[in-house]
Amino acid sequence: MPGISFVQGQTTVGEAASASLRTICFRDDYDRTVHVDDSAAFLGSTGYSEYPVKVVETSDAVFVLEGRLYDTDDEERELRSLGPKLLEERLEAVRSWVADRDGDFLVLAYEKETGAVSAVNDTFARLPVYYATVGDDVVLSRELKFVRSLARDRDDPLEPDVVAFAQTLVFGYQLGNRTLFDSVRRVPPGSYVRIDGDVAVRSLHSHDFQQTPYADRNVRENARELASRFEEACANRAADDLPNVVSLSGGLDSRAVAGGYDAVGVPYLTATFEKPNDANSSDVRLAERIADALDADWERYAVERTERHREDLLEMKQGLNFLAMSFLLDFLEQLEARHGKFTYVTGDGGDKALPDLTPPREFDGRRDLAEYVVDTHSIFDPEEAADLTGVSRERLVQSVQARLDSYPESAYDAQYVHFLVRERGMNWLNHGEDRNRYYCWSVSPFYATEFFDYAMSVPADQKRRSRLQAAFLEELGPSLCDIENANYDAPVSSVTHELKLLGVNLVSRYPGLRDAITSFLNGGASDEVTEALANEVRRAGETPFDDTAVADVVRNGGDYRGQELYNLLTLLATTNYTPARPVRTDQTAVITDGEGYRKEK
Repeated sequence: MPGISFVQGQTTVGEAASASLRTICFRDDYDRTVHVDDSAAFLGSTGYSEYPVKVVETSDAVFVLEGRLYDTDDEERELRSLGPKLLEERLEAVRSWVADRDGDFLVLAYEKETGAVSAVNDTFARLPVYYATVGDDVVLSRELKFVRSLARDRDDPLEPDVVAFAQTLVFGYQLGNRTLFDSVRRVPPGSYVRIDGDVAVRSLHSHDFQQTPYADRNVRENARELASRFEEACANRAADDLPNVVSLSGGLDSRAVAGGYDAVGVPYLTATFEKPNDANSSDVRLAERIADALDADWERYAVERTERHREDLLEMKQGLNFLAMSFLLDFLEQLEARHGKFTYVTGDGGDKALPDLTPPREFDGRRDLAEYVVDTHSIFDPEEAADLTGVSRERLVQSVQARLDSYPESAYDAQYVHFLVRERGMNWLNHGEDRNRYYCWSVSPFYATEFFDYAMSVPADQKRRSRLQAAFLEELGPSLCDIENANYDAPVSSVTHELKLLGVNLVSRYPGLRDAITSFLNGGASDEVTEALANEVRRAGETPFDDTAVADVVRNGGDYRGQELYNLLTLLATTNYTPARPVRTDQTAVITDGEGYRKEK
């Protein structure tokens, strides 16, 4: 993704960092900007001209805001106010500022005299950012490829985190602050980072999903309040100078976004991707009906998952976004070709905020809950993952239990909700939205702080059987409830929808039954992914996987679902991929532009 990169360390850090910055200019319209380049520190950013990076320089410091603050009309004022608090480590003031802020952001403050950096991110970690010690350097970057490129320059191999590989094979994502590399960590949501010789990370905010202060209000009252907050979030995120493109499917979350934009009178259009072989024909059909009901402009785009798009996604996300999603690059490229730069609006987070996330049964203890998480959410069979990675099922369950132990809630059902929001939401789905930002600014009103906090404080009994979701949609626009939900082929307020939800909950009690049904419905993997996996195996050098176990999977590819094989393909491709060694830059190419920082041509 575009954004900020900072390195502190050797006297030659600027040369290597500047060269690494060149390697993350993924598209022709990217610029590279050097904000600081002195004897032991480097601060730069990359991105297209519309990508939001705001810089304020004073006599003592450089303050950088990457992203957007949606609840203020004066981002520079907020940056000038927060920056000194970051450098002075006035953490209670920073904590209060972060807790009250609605935005997708990373704020960084550089102190000229000491070369130290302080940074803070939003409470959902909407802009993933990584930190590592590479040789004698400390690096903080929005780009994992920047970290890997700098590491290669320093002859640091960045060994794979085998537990993280096993977790990703099973779940599709890593847990906690892990990445796929043992020495590289991601900054947790709502955290303060200080780099001054080494790196220290302190949590300033923690979600707690056990409290339900709005239980005294009925479903209709809570839905009305949520709709009001949601509409405000839509208005705050709408771009005045660029087209607002709502990604519309046949599900409930994207139609809520379209309804929210429609309710506040914001200009927008809707767009839907159509996969090959009618793979999402129901989504396409229902999206058109939703757009018609709202009298909104609707566009349909036929998309392909090509080898080039797979390679581009690997280059950009370095294995942290499932390669099966590469068709979305085609979608974004087509949208850009038609509309130029635009703001992309998704329904991400809606699946966490409004449905009942509590588990369908009770647990004897945290170990029992950890076992349930592994059984219920595994993509790849844990025993087969153990054969592939050497990480036993027991070790995998222990890694889940460690995450559950770290949450503030004491009730097991609330810990399960926390797992879904923190691990699946922030550690997996956030990377999908960040993939979009290589092309355009991507937003979701469901992650507005006041909306999300309120929604997660509504008791589970009001969310069951989609009661809250149906009431919320009706507040936005009654017609949104009348059109079928593509996931259940029934309107959300119908008896049929309720009965199908009950069936899903019943199956969720018995993960073995769920796996059998899923396997029956999905069938085997396509020849496309089987062939791509075989090609990746042929190219593979040393990987964290057992060669014999991988060969068995490839040989029996027809026995696996596409999602399983794509998980393995993504991880193999990541280990096979080596970032190009940075080409040394000519320092005379860096010139002063008169704005207080320097920009590379």
